[in-house]
Amino acid sequence: MVLVGQYPGWQGGAIKPVVTFTPNWGNILQGDDATLTCDVPSTVPEEPRTYHWYRNQTKIEGDQERLHIIRSSVQRDRGDYQCQTIGGDISDPVFLNVTEHHVILQRPPSAIYEGDPLTLRCHHIKHFNAINTKFYKDDQEIKSSESDSTFHIPNITRSQSGRYKCTKELQRFYSPNVQENSDESFISVKELFSPPEIKVTPSRVIGGDNMTLEDSGNYTCEVRTASNTVRKMSDGLYIQIMRIHDYTVQNIIRLVISGFVLSAAVCFIYFHNKW
Repeated sequence: MVLVGQYPGWQGGAIKPVVTFTPNWGNILQGDDATLTCDVPSTVPEEPRTYHWYRNQTKIEGDQERLHIIRSSVQRDRGDYQCQTIGGDISDPVFLNVTEHHVILQRPPSAIYEGDPLTLRCHHIKHFNAINTKFYKDDQEIKSSESDSTFHIPNITRSQSGRYKCTKELQRFYSPNVQENSDESFISVKELFSPPEIKVTPSRVIGGDNMTLEDSGNYTCEVRTASNTVRKMSDGLYIQIMRIHDYTVQNIIRLVISGFVLSAAVCFIYFHNKW
């Protein structure tokens, strides 16, 4: 008997460069600075590269690995960014959202998978003092702090998908404090891999040299990541090991029943034709 635990494997594909942000936020406030990096898988030997940068599929200035955005502008800098090296593939687009709000909830630009660490930041406009930061998930408060503007989840699960937002009290000069709310951001946690499934080969197991009656029972298997942050268990599968004698008797019974049905069919056809 062979027990096989199956789960989807990773599909290989063409190697592309990847655009990353520093700081690693997919949304910033107008006036903030950001650095975009075109990460290209290393080659041997390493060769000098010339880079091309694109915003909304239009080529922009910049031929280096890093693209610096100084004092960002909604009209000028908001959009999808891609990079490419001479003779290489173009990267997938990564969206940089530049807004004019007083408070925003910052999140990483890339997709979030179960088991990933996730940090959210409640970010406010420059030249304002801010206190009393609160984070909410699905309108329920999950953290409150006078000074800490971040919310961290070490190993996120799919059940933590939901609508996130934050609030801050802002004060400028001698004006009274004003509570400002960020827009809601939906965090969708993607499945890293499906639960495994046990399959038995052959489907009917008979006691013999490799399996005994004592091996009958409920079997499960588990798949986990190397970091042990995601673990998934298969459903239980009960396997009954049959005696060779029992299997032979079952086959004889099946043959007798099949013979009886066949004889009855032949007799029916004979008498039907005779009449």
